[in-house]
Amino acid sequence: MELAAEFVKEYLLPGSVTFLLVGFSAGLIALYGGPRAQRWGKRWLAVLTVSYWVMSTPLAAGWLESTLAGGFAPVKDAAEVTDTQAIVVLGGGSVSYYSRGEAIDVLSGAGALRALEGARLYHLMKEPLLFASGGMTADLGQFTPESEALREALIELGVPEDRIVLEASSQDTREQATLMIALLKANGIERFVLVTSPTHMRRALETFKAVGLDPIPAVAPGNSELPAELVRRGADLGRDTEEGGSEDEGQVLRPTPPLLPNRDSLGQSQTVMREYLALLYYSLRGWLK
Repeated sequence: MELAAEFVKEYLLPGSVTFLLVGFSAGLIALYGGPRAQRWGKRWLAVLTVSYWVMSTPLAAGWLESTLAGGFAPVKDAAEVTDTQAIVVLGGGSVSYYSRGEAIDVLSGAGALRALEGARLYHLMKEPLLFASGGMTADLGQFTPESEALREALIELGVPEDRIVLEASSQDTREQATLMIALLKANGIERFVLVTSPTHMRRALETFKAVGLDPIPAVAPGNSELPAELVRRGADLGRDTEEGGSEDEGQVLRPTPPLLPNRDSLGQSQTVMREYLALLYYSLRGWLK
């Protein structure tokens, strides 16, 4: 089953470039077949084109994300977590870069947003322990556990190093849940806040509950939030572009129309599709409560 899951994730993930290439190739081959194959080829190519156009729009991507993230919210007041003793932040990915004997580890966008939320909660609560969870996967460009990159980001955000506990062996959400049992027990933790992305929270929460843990969900932001000053600057840059200014600068902060496709929205839709497939896989394996 694991091999099948890896194959689907690599080649049959809706919204990915690989799926688009495989699907387009299949439709193109059908066009060179008999009349029946040609009809199905035309229909398939039409469906593929429309589907990718729709998934690439901010409106559709936002709706898809809401189908997974609905029902979860960030912790806004310390009173909501008075009985908790710790925060568990699940890694959202990182990449290790090596050059000429030097190396740096960079968090993904999801990982950075989870770090920001974990640090905010730490300062909101009364100096809880903060567990940073995530191992490394060499074929994803990780040669250092992502929990270490997460720790460095948390320290930069004001969390004392001696309040951070690393879980650096897990490869997926299931392993994060099972490995966390012993770590929490060793530190005398019974109740904790679980931090992850909005689209990942449902699977993470059900996976942790399935191994006997009962966390309080606290979703990190799904997207980076621009300060009002930068939004105003973006509007000014947009006007400068129309008057002959720098086109690149004008496009950086200009909002995208909700029905026009863009790369970020397609990536957002792809994340949702991946998460639904992961939920199906975890359900078939009996890993969800």
